[in-house]
This record gives sequence, C-alpha cells and structure tokens, in this order.
Amino acid sequence: MKGFFNMAIDSLLDNRLRSTLTILIIATGITSLVSIQTAIEGLSRSVEKSFGRMGAHCFIITSLEEKGERVARGISWADAEQFVLRYDSQAVISISSSLVMQQVSAEGISSDPTITVTATDEHHLRLGLASLAVGRNFSSREIEGSSDICIIGDNIARRLFGGRDPLGETLRVGAVDYFVVGVMEREGSLFGIGTDNTVLVPLGVARTRFLAPDAHYSLNVMPVGENESLFEQAWERAVVVMKLIRGVRPQDEANFAISRSDSVIRELDTLKGKLSIAALVVGLITLLGASVGLMNILLISVKERTREIGIRKALGAKPHIIAMQFLAEAVLVGQIGCAAGLLLGLLFGNIVALLIGCAFALPWRWLGVAVLICIVVSILSGYLPARRASGLDPIEALRCV
Repeated sequence: MKGFFNMAIDSLLDNRLRSTLTILIIATGITSLVSIQTAIEGLSRSVEKSFGRMGAHCFIITSLEEKGERVARGISWADAEQFVLRYDSQAVISISSSLVMQQVSAEGISSDPTITVTATDEHHLRLGLASLAVGRNFSSREIEGSSDICIIGDNIARRLFGGRDPLGETLRVGAVDYFVVGVMEREGSLFGIGTDNTVLVPLGVARTRFLAPDAHYSLNVMPVGENESLFEQAWERAVVVMKLIRGVRPQDEANFAISRSDSVIRELDTLKGKLSIAALVVGLITLLGASVGLMNILLISVKERTREIGIRKALGAKPHIIAMQFLAEAVLVGQIGCAAGLLLGLLFGNIVALLIGCAFALPWRWLGVAVLICIVVSILSGYLPARRASGLDPIEALRCV
C-alpha cells in the first residue's frame, strides 16, 4: 500500500498544475460545507447556552411588535402589576424593562459605547436570565425601595475596574451613582446581545430615576413543576389573565406577544436543518465538478503512461495492482483537498462565529461526513481510469510511443 501512494505522489508531482487545480476545487467544496456547519454549530451552542439556563418550561410576555415596530399598546407598569396580582397559577414571575444607554462610567473611565440598563426584580436571577459570578442578588426590600445599587456585566467590570474587586465600588448611570453589589458571569454575546454589557438596577429606583411613565415592560414566567400538561395550563391561564387586564375579549386575538423560552432554539433547529441541506448541496455540486476534473486528470495520466503500464503488465503486474495505483492517486488528491478544506472551513466558520458573538465550535459529525464524501468522490472519480488502465492489453500498450 505504501508503494501505491509513493507512486501516486510521483504522478501528482509530474502533473502539478492539473493536480493543484483539482485539489483547490475539492478544497473549495469542503470549505463551503464545513465553514457553514461550523458557524451554525457555534450559533447553536451560544443560543442553547443563553436560553438553556431558563429551561423549556418558561414563557415571556412582551409588547406586540411587527417588523421592529409596536402594533399595539405596550405592556405598561399597571399591566405588569395587575398580572402579578391576578395570575393564580403557581409560578415565579419577574418584571423587567430595558433601556439602551450610551455609556456608564466609574472614576472617569467610561464603558463601551452602548450598554443596556435593565430595571428588574429579585426574581431575575432565579429565573436563570443571568448568573452571578460574585456578590449578591437584590432583596425584595431593595426592589420596592429606592436603593442605589446595581449588578454589572463582566465586560463592564473589566473595563471600568480592571483587576480590582468591583464590589462596593461606585458606578455612574446617567446622573446617578450606584453601588455595585454583584457581577454577572461572563457568557459572551450573540449578535451583540448578552449580559456582559448589561447593568441591572432595582425596579423601584429605576421607575423613579430614569424609566419614562409610558415605559414598556416584559414578564418572565416560570410555572412551578416540570409537567408539560401543567405548563400548558399555566400558559393558557396567562393568556386569559393578560387579555382580561388589557380589555381584550376571549375570542379576539391577543394584543401582546407570549412565547416559550425554547422557541428560539426550536426555530434555530429548523434554520439549522435548512442551512445544513443548502451547505451540503453547495458542497456536493462543487465536489461534482472536482470529481470530473480528477477523472480527466487520471484518464490523461492513463494515456500518457500507456507504455509504462504495458511494461509493468509484461513483467507480471496483475490488473488489480494497476487499478489500485490509479485509485490511490485519486484518493490522495481527494484527501489532500479534503484536509485543506477542513482547515479552511474551520477557520472561516469560527471567524464568522466570532464576528456574530458565538462560541468556538468543532462540528465533528460534519467533519466526518466531509471526509467520507471525499473518499467516495475520489474512488468514484478514479474507478473509470483505474478500470481502463487495468484493462489495457500489454502488447498494444508496448507499441505506444
């Protein structure tokens, strides 16, 4: 077997230009397949990490939007308060409202250009919407009162306080100073969205300091228990209660949005399937062109080496030995192209994942699929030239000049 590949290498070196072009075509097909799958895998892991903390049995009630614009009255503070009072299913409910601000600062150092200030309650962390690295959560008394305290994201802590312990330090949000009581775990960002550039402040102080009277709120609801039927009942009850609060008749369409915490993951799975098929089709089409090129190279090689084949057969070489040599050449070209494609695909895919804030990924299953496809394509491309070479009549071959 080693001899076959040594001869295959010699043959490739004798046909450098054609071999290089074929390798590049194969690498292009594998790169397109692997890079897309790598980016998808990184996106999937980031979404699952972001939403996995909440679990599947949570839902969120928000203002109804269409194409980025609200099409109904937003969820007001009165709506949110009434929901907490009137919702009679056992559940943990967190009320929040977010405001995008330009910067926060501490001791003359400013944060990144855009941060999110989220006014929320003590249930925010309990629902898994964020996790504490150090420090403590808000208390119910602090939520209801006017405590100037905050919990900050990892990027803000690093930017403003460097290696110092941020707990007990002062952070200026707008025109007000807040004492840092906690720092959230670093989680990365997805399309720029995440907790690393977020400041959490108590609802009570936020409503008096910077939230407008007509600010819109969202409600994160986690029903008690993991039973699917109980969750569906809790979901339906939430719709009924919110419709009553907002004056919507039971038979009419809701003027608010309600969605499960895992709906993004389900939608991503659907998108993943479509993108995976598209990537596979693009890769296969490219590899089809590469296989034709590889077959032509080997057929030309058979023609150019007809006399050599005749000599080897006259000296006793079996037909299957001749065939194996050409198959080895095909497989070698395919695997060189495959290796280059895998490396480039992983590189480009993870660059894309990094740019959109996703996790580093190695899609092992698709790497295996890519290698398998290359082996199959190489063998199929080399079959006809190998068969033609092994079937040459040695006497006729020796007459070839």
